[in-house]
Order: sequence, then structure tokens, then C-alpha cells
Amino acid sequence: MEPARYLAHLEADVERLVAAASGALDEPVAACPGWTVSDLVAHQSGVYCFATAQLRAAPGAELARFEPPDPGPPLDVLRASADDLFAALRDTDPAEHRPNWAGKPTAAFWFRRMAQETLVHRLDAELAAGALGPIDVELAIDGIDELGDTFLPHAARRGITGTGETVHLHATDDDLPAPGEWMFTFHAQGVDVDHRHGKGDMAVRGPAGQLLLFVWNRRPVEVECFGDPDPLEFWSTTVRI
Repeated sequence: MEPARYLAHLEADVERLVAAASGALDEPVAACPGWTVSDLVAHQSGVYCFATAQLRAAPGAELARFEPPDPGPPLDVLRASADDLFAALRDTDPAEHRPNWAGKPTAAFWFRRMAQETLVHRLDAELAAGALGPIDVELAIDGIDELGDTFLPHAARRGITGTGETVHLHATDDDLPAPGEWMFTFHAQGVDVDHRHGKGDMAVRGPAGQLLLFVWNRRPVEVECFGDPDPLEFWSTTVRI
């Protein structure tokens, strides 16, 4: 996906996050035990400050230190932090390097990461508020891809391993804009991820947006599950990020 598309999704999902959070700041966030939506908003504001510091660092620099956001009403702080992030993204050439924790070569990493981070936490706020909004199919597919190509290469370090178990995901949306099948193979060295059709020990079918909720352990999720063990249980106890 082009950086401009990520930025457009990011801007839209910040608005949706604010809308969902505005009436639910005291509600618990199911996927983040111990957090309320207010805590979620504060976390997101800090993430935006961290990402902005990296975008404003010199190409080739190490990870930059950052100042946490100024105190204030949570949603005002979130908007101010998001506005700084938007400005930093617009001022940055996505093809240039900027420091990041994943070792990615260009600043395009931050366009994608911030769009995906905001999408998932927007969904957290909406789930807490009791009204889940729409999930763009292309962005959802990209989010599952990002889990595979950015987070799971470090799976073993995170304690995400297995003994050969395979989980096949299959997006069922019509007219998919990108490949919508994945095979995850869990082994002692971590997890391999391939875009391919195949029969896994476990299988999960559903719309791409629901598959995104599944892989990030957001519940409830409307998918069809097959195999033994139950993929919902296997995934939630194995893939913790």
C-alpha cells in the first residue's frame, strides 16, 4: 500500500478512535487487561510521540529519545499528538531511512505501523463502547501481512514457538484486493508465514477484518474454525504480542 493511503487511513481512524472513546473513557479494554479506554488513549498518545521523534531524527540515526505528551484531557492530548505525527509524516520522504525498532530500511515503516497500530486500538475503543465500525479489507489484509513480516520474524524471542502446528487463514471477502490466504507454521525456531492455499492442522475462515481481529486476539470474532486443537484457543495462548 502506498504511504499516502496509510496516512489517509491513519487520519480517518484517529477520528474514529476519538469518537468511540469520547463516551467510553471509563470502560475496560478487553484485550488489554487492567486498562480503561482512557489508558488506551494515553498509550496511543505516547506511541504517536515516540513515532514522531523517530520521523524527525536523522537518516541512519539510532532510535531517538522522545518526550512524553504534556498532561491534559486525554482526547485533547491524543489529538495534539496525532497532529504532530501527521505533520512529521507529511514532512518525511517515505523512501529515506528513519530509525525504527524493526530494522526496516525506510521511513515507509512508520506510515504502515502507525496506520495499523491505530486501526487495532480504534477497534479496541469501539469494542469497549459496544459499536464496532467498518474495517477496510485492504488494510486488514495488510495488517495480517505486517504481523507476519514485521513481528513474527522475532517470534522465538517473544516466546512464540511450536512443534510443527500449522494454522491456515482464508479471507472470504468478494473481490479481494490482495492475496487473502496465509499458512502459519509454528516450530522450535519461531513461525514461518507463507501466502498460500493448503490444509493446516487448524483453519480459520472469515472476512479479512475478522481475521485481523483473530490474529491480534481481539474478541469476540466472527469466524469459522476447524481443526484440533481449537484455533481460537491455540492462537490466543501462543501468539501474544
